[in-house]
Amino acid sequence: MKNELTKVLSENLRFPDSKNLQQRGIADKIEDACNEIIKQHFDDVKDATSNRSIEDISIGNVYVDHKSSDVSRKFKMPNMISIDRLKKLDRPLIYNFIVYDSKEKTIVRTFALDVYELNWDHLKIQNLGKGQLQIVNMAKFLESPTTTMTKQQWLDKLKVQAIAFYKKVQRDAEKRQNEWLNYKQDSV
Repeated sequence: MKNELTKVLSENLRFPDSKNLQQRGIADKIEDACNEIIKQHFDDVKDATSNRSIEDISIGNVYVDHKSSDVSRKFKMPNMISIDRLKKLDRPLIYNFIVYDSKEKTIVRTFALDVYELNWDHLKIQNLGKGQLQIVNMAKFLESPTTTMTKQQWLDKLKVQAIAFYKKVQRDAEKRQNEWLNYKQDSV
């Protein structure tokens, strides 16, 4: 499905009219266009069930989440998925990456990867909610987006990283708690 998704979008996706739009507006138009193209070329397509859904659209039992990136912007650290939701993932999740250039008004490339194909060299768990898997630097990720790990190796790495993340969160919380325990309010 990843190859077919990439092929269909590469052949049909065009840069949208973006007059008076900021980066997020352009990205929304591109991602909406992806959904429309998918609906025209695939069977059993369903829209996301809510704004907080993992997916932007589903094809059969596969979640598809669009991740757009403007190459004319220097530094981006996109959020991917909560590690808690990732741990409970009940069906395949494909990330559909759309790389575009807002200055040149072009779609540079599209490609699709299974979540377990994301290259850990560019991933980190950040302190948002129960932990958010994030691409550390999108430009570097785009140079080598795919891992050489098996799915099991990838999941083992996720577990190690999640445990290390929670240990760090615990240390940080204890430090902040101690700061409050030792806080003495000066009268003003």
